[in-house]
Amino acid sequence: MISIYKKFHVGYWCIGIITIICMVASLFLFWNGEWYFPILNLMAALIVVIIDAMVFTTLTSKKLSKEVTVLINECQANNYINSLKKLFEKQTKPSATTPYYFMLAKGYAVIDNYDAVYDCCQNIKLKSYLIVRRECMIDYYLNKGDVALAEAEMAELRKQLPGIRNQKSRENFEISLKNFEYAIRIKNGDYEGAVEHYKKMLDTIKPLYPLTKVSYSCAIGRVLILKGDSESAKEYFKVAYELGGDTKYRKIAEDKLQMLNENN
Repeated sequence: MISIYKKFHVGYWCIGIITIICMVASLFLFWNGEWYFPILNLMAALIVVIIDAMVFTTLTSKKLSKEVTVLINECQANNYINSLKKLFEKQTKPSATTPYYFMLAKGYAVIDNYDAVYDCCQNIKLKSYLIVRRECMIDYYLNKGDVALAEAEMAELRKQLPGIRNQKSRENFEISLKNFEYAIRIKNGDYEGAVEHYKKMLDTIKPLYPLTKVSYSCAIGRVLILKGDSESAKEYFKVAYELGGDTKYRKIAEDKLQMLNENN
């Protein structure tokens, strides 16, 4: 994915080429016939190349987060989608297109374009991204009303959790599964514990980005309406409306507030 930023891509290749030149030059200048010297020389070059890749991958991720991911977190969904398209428009390698389609799917979900989410998921090819593809597909199935397929994907996702080494990533998937479980319960008319769960998420998730805040606020508001507590629901929908930007959550909040005000 380094290639999405030209200066990082150039820097990465320059260091790689210089490393190869130094490796070859050292063979001519310092090798006295020892059998182990070429092996050590090659190992040193490989270490430098690996460090080179790691450094520029980290720089790319940080720049992408600072300039693009921040947009969706701040509820600027369309700016986020447009920035992704501009940044990745010339990318063809799976190492770049797979994260692109995953990030794009997240953006389309936030503006309630689930047909586009599905199309993006079909282009997520790398094995390391199949678990996040599954997460996106669960969201897709639930929003299309296909609970059975959603539950089947959730069962597969649970099986994969023990294999996730990164604790933070594993915790995030566990939260997603819990959210999906409550979404299904609510569809079935079981509201027990839902508001408490969503409030706990608002209190414990750090950092609490505007997108996270509005999504949970909408979820709480919806459940409160179903439980007959319209006045409390208004407060949460007001938060989603004020902070929701161009996301579906602002539209949901606007519609719900209008409905509640008309019923009063």
